[in-house]
Amino acid sequence: MQKDPENPFLVLGVLTFTTALTSYVEAMVIPSLPHIEQALSATNEEAAWIVSAYLVVGAAIAPLFGKMGDTFGKKKLYLISLTLYSLAVLFAGFSPNVYFLIGSRAIQGFGFSIFPLSIAIITDIFPKERVALAQGILSAMVAIGMTIGIIAGAYIEEYLGWRAMFHIAFGIALISIIISYLSIGPHPPVKKEKIDYFSTTLLSIGTALILIYLTEAPYKGWISLYQLPIIVSGLALFIGFLVYITKSTNPLIRPDLLKIKNVMVANLAGLFSGVTMFTLYLAVIYYAEEPTPYGLGLSVINAAFSLLPATLAMIILAPLVGLAVSSIGPKPVLIYGSIVSLIGFSLFIFNRSGTLPLVLDSFVTGIGIISIMTPIVNMIAISMPEDSVTVGLGFNTMVRFLGSSIGPVMTANLMTTYVAYASYYLPKYGFSFFTEAGPVAFNYTFLIGIIFSFLTFVTALFMKNYTPKQK
Repeated sequence: MQKDPENPFLVLGVLTFTTALTSYVEAMVIPSLPHIEQALSATNEEAAWIVSAYLVVGAAIAPLFGKMGDTFGKKKLYLISLTLYSLAVLFAGFSPNVYFLIGSRAIQGFGFSIFPLSIAIITDIFPKERVALAQGILSAMVAIGMTIGIIAGAYIEEYLGWRAMFHIAFGIALISIIISYLSIGPHPPVKKEKIDYFSTTLLSIGTALILIYLTEAPYKGWISLYQLPIIVSGLALFIGFLVYITKSTNPLIRPDLLKIKNVMVANLAGLFSGVTMFTLYLAVIYYAEEPTPYGLGLSVINAAFSLLPATLAMIILAPLVGLAVSSIGPKPVLIYGSIVSLIGFSLFIFNRSGTLPLVLDSFVTGIGIISIMTPIVNMIAISMPEDSVTVGLGFNTMVRFLGSSIGPVMTANLMTTYVAYASYYLPKYGFSFFTEAGPVAFNYTFLIGIIFSFLTFVTALFMKNYTPKQK
């Protein structure tokens, strides 16, 4: 393939900046949810949708935007995604009510496609021996942006208010649009072909319904009459998509591509690692903020800082992980990452008595997670045909964020199911007892991380290893 004439490292810097920005915006909302809920007179369920609306729309349209990137040009779709995302961030800051905010967050879901499009652009412009290095740096930005977002979001909300978070983010997004337009080359269509919108509709609506079911489960129940039709319909549409693409002459993604061994491994590992990544972030924040004796009783800002060492580890190790993938192949790296992640989550169960142990546990787990993320995107980018790389990455992104939606739901259910009593002294009222998430809840949450790290390890054993020279 003829490489585009743009400066690869300049483009990598721009794409890295934008990827960190989108992760930052999504994470900055989390510490501010209680204040947003109060300011807009929202219920807990509505507040949950402030977070989930982005995931539902983003996961639903990522494969379509990936296909359109292959068909109409990656840069064009990248700029469309970033522009829609930026406008939605601006609208969110002016939300008059919670429904307007949820709608704005849903439109932000178009920014979901920025990451797979960025990985595809990186794959185009870097030589094969350096692709994994660049992909590792870009992948690390997802986790790094989340940590920065939690810390910065807490500060901005405290001193400037929650609306300022979105206004500031919009200003940064404008800069990102300009530098992206100027620095990224044309990246013309790889293959002109008609898009099968019927298979796209089946996949998009099916994925959206599954995510809606997961979002509503803590409030409506897992098997209520309201919930069952949603999950049954979602699964039926998803299965219908898999059946339809075997018969269609031009489906959204060819079924033979999904059957490629390394693509199957990458998608399964993406699902499992999505669970572990968000379990890490939520469980650590929950535990750090939980009042003593069941947690550490830290402030929102200090709780976010407990994840900083893990983030720094990702920044330092991301290029090294990429180099390892290039030199020895993705299989050993993926196996190593899953084992380290498993060890990290195990440490949380036995060693979390203070801030320093929590930081060390997060550090170890963070090393494992970045060592999982980089091989996964490399396997998709290298294993898919040139004219299907972006749609393959979009599909993998959708699968990974399905896992990311499962993690928070399981964590929230454990926190509300396995509770313990804590006494507090209230002036004028004396001592009162409240329920808090107990030790069992946190042990089970970290056990989820162990289980899904192990599943990632088992999945990695089935992949076929390669190095850039072999490809």
